[in-house]
Amino acid sequence: MTPCLRLLPLLGLLLAGQVSASHNADQDEMRRLRASGAIVPLAQLVDDAQQRHAGRAIEAELKHRDGGYRYEIEILDEAGVVRELIYDAASGRLLEERTDD
Repeated sequence: MTPCLRLLPLLGLLLAGQVSASHNADQDEMRRLRASGAIVPLAQLVDDAQQRHAGRAIEAELKHRDGGYRYEIEILDEAGVVRELIYDAASGRLLEERTDD
């Protein structure tokens, strides 16, 4: 498994509550992890990130770190600021939030 599973540049790809991604091995790995219950659905955390910061999701990554997984979601807020929110992929808990310069 690669240390970083780049999921998608979101560009507003929320469709019927699901986030779209190109069909590739990374997406297959994400589906396997979701089906096993190892990670929460990305769409759930994108919704949370957008509730915290009004704007649009522009990128999301699933990363394998220290024996676990985390989602890194970037939101372009209404003021034009890119905010990165980092979530524990297993629990969905927000771990860190930062502003990208």
